[in-house]
Amino acid sequence: VPAGPDHRGADLMGASLRRAALDRASLRGAYLIAADLRGASLRRADLIGADLRDADLSGADLSDALFVTLSQVNAARGDGTTLLPARLARPAHWG
Repeated sequence: VPAGPDHRGADLMGASLRRAALDRASLRGAYLIAADLRGASLRRADLIGADLRDADLSGADLSDALFVTLSQVNAARGDGTTLLPARLARPAHWG
């Protein structure tokens, strides 16, 4: 169970969260559509049901984020420096 910030169901659409420390945060069901998460740390963050459409994950660390899915990652933007869990393939459109 995450013990970080509680953002369950939060409306964070378009939010500037660049380099935010969101380790162990609960982002269950949060709306992160088009949020700027460049360089953010999302280690052990709970992303079940989070909407990451068009969120910028460039340089973000999701290496051990909880419940992140391939469909969430595919809907987001990222780059070669974005860290994903080993079980998820890097989307081709990330370059």
